[in-house]
Amino acid sequence: MLLFLGLQELSFRGHFESEGSNNRGNYKELVYLISKYDKQMESHLDTASIFTGLSNRIQNDLIEAIHKVMLNEMQKEIDQAKFVSILVDEISDVSASSQLSTVLRYVTEDCVTKERFIGFSDVSADRSANALSEHVFKCIETWECGNKLIAQTYDGAATMAGQLNGLQAKSKSHDIVYCKQQIDKTRTVLENKLDNFSVFYDRLGEKYGVDAGIGIQRSKNISIDPQRHYRTLYNKIISTIVDQIKARYSSLEVFKFMELLNFNKVDEYCKQFPVDSLDSLRTTYGRFFDVIRLQSELNVMYSMKDFKKPSVSHLMSYINSTDLVEAMPELFNLCKLILTIPSTTASVERSFSALSRIKTYQRNATGERRLSRLALMSIEKDLLQELMKREDFYENVIDIFAQKDRRIELIYK
Repeated sequence: MLLFLGLQELSFRGHFESEGSNNRGNYKELVYLISKYDKQMESHLDTASIFTGLSNRIQNDLIEAIHKVMLNEMQKEIDQAKFVSILVDEISDVSASSQLSTVLRYVTEDCVTKERFIGFSDVSADRSANALSEHVFKCIETWECGNKLIAQTYDGAATMAGQLNGLQAKSKSHDIVYCKQQIDKTRTVLENKLDNFSVFYDRLGEKYGVDAGIGIQRSKNISIDPQRHYRTLYNKIISTIVDQIKARYSSLEVFKFMELLNFNKVDEYCKQFPVDSLDSLRTTYGRFFDVIRLQSELNVMYSMKDFKKPSVSHLMSYINSTDLVEAMPELFNLCKLILTIPSTTASVERSFSALSRIKTYQRNATGERRLSRLALMSIEKDLLQELMKREDFYENVIDIFAQKDRRIELIYK
């Protein structure tokens, strides 16, 4: 019942849960509905005086136990991951509280890129840079991934609502190498536009059948040259856009090493190895690699057509599926490194959609701890549903639940 309500993002409690109420909340109503068809549960509800399992505390303890089992599984994945990156974003909920959403990104042992939501934190009291850094450091310490952390991503404005089957799923498959290439292409196209204004101007006139004249000037002595006027305006607009692109993405030079796996340049690299890109890797992430061995493995990759794949993720899967990990460990780790670096924060922002569904105007009294636990059940429902298929899942939940201090002993000592 708890799992059903959590997965479906339904409220648990009602406003009036007394015996005579006609709506005691989804949790109690579901329990009593099932008891009509389950004699053992019906008998328990009729006779139990201490432990009925209906109290708010029992609900919270069971939610916490499920939450703990899910976190344990995520910790196992992170322990096995080679690299980890952290994504953080902030939004205000219906109660005007500032909620900080945190996601960890990594590549699992079976070569799947995961972005796991780990919780919300109320930062209404302090939204400063120091508070943010303390939150990040605490997450790193809690998840024991400080020696694996290779990237941090922040976005102060939640303007996108990435959905699990939409933008969020796509952002995982679009690695940052592709994004960098698209930025470079956009800048090149815009720069070329500066030299093609005459063509643009003529086509504009042909399409709309008018001359793009300008308003009559006050002074009759000023000659009107529409083409010159709009050429100047056009060039200013394009130049401004190009300058903004250069300024905004200048930091991408740090990721020059990603060009090592630019499959469009393999033929070029066969003739001349990209030393600058390798030096970039040595400077930024050299502590994670045997750079000399990596260079040898890259030379092999450039010379063999079998390694030319559509993307970095395809290359990583190919190395793994053909049992080449031991032969090319540094190349394999380079793939993992690039895929661990996030290209967007859309995965963080999908948690905001869940927040708006879980903490509605009717349920805005939900506590922070309970909110994070319910959000994890909703956002990571694929993980929860996978765990529910395992034989030991319910036993693990019961074991954690039974360890709580209670009026009755649930564990035989």
